[in-house]
Amino acid sequence: MSATAAIKNRLKDIGMSQIELAQKIGITRQNLNNKLSRDNFTAKELDKICKAIGLKLVAVDKNGKDYIIEY
Repeated sequence: MSATAAIKNRLKDIGMSQIELAQKIGITRQNLNNKLSRDNFTAKELDKICKAIGLKLVAVDKNGKDYIIEY
């Protein structure tokens, strides 16, 4: 699943709009829309988005070990 798909699914699950998310993370709606359409985020941006929507950014190795990424 792409980052964009995961973000959009989570927004739907929690009833938050993209406009509300953009406001929570301090960027314009257009900037968020551009990032979502390109599916292009830095790890730091993803961490900020995850925190805003109640998720954790986690890397999982091939053996299933989790590494939580936080800034």
